[in-house]
Amino acid sequence: MKKNQVIRDFNLADAVLKQKADELIALIDRDIAEFTDRGYNTAKKAELTTARNTVDNFPNDEQLEAIKMNLTEQKDAARNALEKTMRSIFNRAENVFGQGSAKYKEFGDTMISQQSDAEIVRVAKIMSLTAEKYLTELSDEGLTSEKIATLIAQRNTLDVTIDAQAQGISDRDVAAESRVEALNRLYELLIKYSGIGKDIFYETSEAKYNDYIIYDTPSGLPETPPVNPV
Repeated sequence: MKKNQVIRDFNLADAVLKQKADELIALIDRDIAEFTDRGYNTAKKAELTTARNTVDNFPNDEQLEAIKMNLTEQKDAARNALEKTMRSIFNRAENVFGQGSAKYKEFGDTMISQQSDAEIVRVAKIMSLTAEKYLTELSDEGLTSEKIATLIAQRNTLDVTIDAQAQGISDRDVAAESRVEALNRLYELLIKYSGIGKDIFYETSEAKYNDYIIYDTPSGLPETPPVNPV
């Protein structure tokens, strides 16, 4: 069964959520006597600070996207290099055997720019075997064992970068999902302890009550304080 996409449970910017968590931890330290009475202890503080630190240590969306883009650029560069070598060999084969000949067709589908990454890797393998087969006949066109070795190396490089790009996209998706889960967990704790703070000071201190208000709620609307808290 396909896992449902993880979405944010809040409308705050990620940086704002982290800042509010910093402020909340400081507020609880200030009001530690009242929170201790509500069961707040060292373990719960560690849970809250760990949730804050986990969010802080995650790479942000821009960093994750940059990693994916870099891997894509490496793959595209490897493909471009391979295509250039393959076109050169196709040209050599055409000059020797003719475009409509059976030997020319042995080198594979010439429409390489229209092929998928996986397909061009497959055609490059066919070409390397065929080029070795007809090396003697193509030597007058400048084909050498070294150039065939270059073709093979470029094909292998593209194959590796295709896998790296796919893994990078997967890693980015997993990291992005894990980051949202961490953000949601921090928001959950933020709501919990801000709620406790408001409850503690509901009838005793309007100023401290207001300290615990979260101004961006899941609905995106400002939270409304009670009328005339004492």
